[in-house]
Parts: sequence; structure tokens; C-alpha cells
Amino acid sequence: MIALVSAKGSPGVTVSGLAFALTWSGRTLLVEADPAGGDVLSGYLQGSLDAQRGLAQLAVAELRGRLRDEFERQLVDLAAPRRQRLLLPGLRDPAQAATVAPVWPAIADFLRQLAEDGSVIVDCGRLTAPHFGWPLLHAADQVLLVVRGTLSSVSHAVPAVGVLRKEQAERGGPDRLGLLVVDTGPYPAAEVAARLQVDLAAVLPADQRSARVLSSGGQLHLRSPLLRSAAATQQIMASNREVVDGTRAG
Repeated sequence: MIALVSAKGSPGVTVSGLAFALTWSGRTLLVEADPAGGDVLSGYLQGSLDAQRGLAQLAVAELRGRLRDEFERQLVDLAAPRRQRLLLPGLRDPAQAATVAPVWPAIADFLRQLAEDGSVIVDCGRLTAPHFGWPLLHAADQVLLVVRGTLSSVSHAVPAVGVLRKEQAERGGPDRLGLLVVDTGPYPAAEVAARLQVDLAAVLPADQRSARVLSSGGQLHLRSPLLRSAAATQQIMASNREVVDGTRAG
């Protein structure tokens, strides 16, 4: 279970999460959990599917004790009909975030269980958003702060790293914070990681054409630099995690 977060601006959280969901092997679920609202239905899918399903409806189902019964009905199959690349659409209105906030813990626990049988990628949005889903970060195997290689993005990331580190320290447990650097701007990923003093988990290239399709729809080329890098990231992150877990065990 991977949680993607941002500090400020639009560093590419949704595009990165969608790229992972479309390329990772095995059953993969992308959850749009940004309290500010979801983008995939109106963006990548260009409004072609029913918008009357998703996170808000799932929250109502949990309040009625029916989360497990309703979960599959709230999903969108991104590569029908195999149901291997799935989307839980986000909120249509940020005002709905107040309804979701009380059930974040239950949703996080359920997603944690789903991650035992596949990959769960959670787009959590900005850390500063009202009703932010902290329980999702607590349940994740890894929390990735998405940053661009620009001075502005790195500057905004500095306090975000402080908040994430403090939250993690208060809860105890292993270090689960990593960086996902979108390789745009003058500063290379390694330099960004060194400045923020956070391990570099993954780098995605500045592929504006593919990013535009993932944001707004259109013909997607699976051999594009962005999608090839996104696919490779799954194995890189798995290998990194094995090394870290092995070090802890030693």
C-alpha cells in the first residue's frame, strides 16, 4: 500500500498514481483520496463514465455498516473487463470531505487488507487540505512525498517533510517516508533528496505528452518514457523495501 502526498502546487501526484495503476503488474487499485476532489473521471476518462460512484458513496456505505458489501460496486475498471486495474473515484465536491473524515480509519483498514492481494496506490492530495486522510498514511507500507526538481517545489517540501517526520515519530515504527521526484526543473533527483534528507524512492521523467493524456485524456502510448519508468518503479520500490527490511532484521 503506497500513499502519495504533496506539499503545495501540482507536482504530479495524480498523474504519477495513475501511471502506476496502469502499468504495475498484478491487481492494482488507485484510490483518489484527495479531500479537494478527484480528477480521473473528468480528466483521463473525459467524463465518459458514471460519476455517481466513488469515495463519497463508500463513506456513506461505511456509516451504514456496508462498506464491504458496497466496495466493488464503487470501482471503475480502467482496463475492462479484466478488473485488474481499478479506480476508486474521488470526491466530486470538496464539501463531501467532511462526510468522509469520520470513516477514514475504517477505509484505511479495509485498503490495508486489500493490499495483501495486490497493489493499492492512494492519492492523498495535499497535506494541508482540510479533512486530510492521516489514517491512510498510517496504514501505508510507504509514504511518498511527490516533488519536482524546482526551487519552489523543494522549498514547499521542507516543512512537509517536518510534518511527516513528526507524525511518524509520534507513532513510532519504521521509517516509511520516501521521495518520488518528477524530473522537471534544474535540480536533479539526487540533489533534491539530499536537500530534503529523505531517501529517494523513485524518479519519473518529464514526459509532458503522456502527462497531458493522463491529466486530460487522449491516446496513451504504453511505451512512452513516463509509463515505462512507472512500470519499472514497482520492482525498484520492492527491491528497496527488501533491502531496508533485511537491514532492520539484521
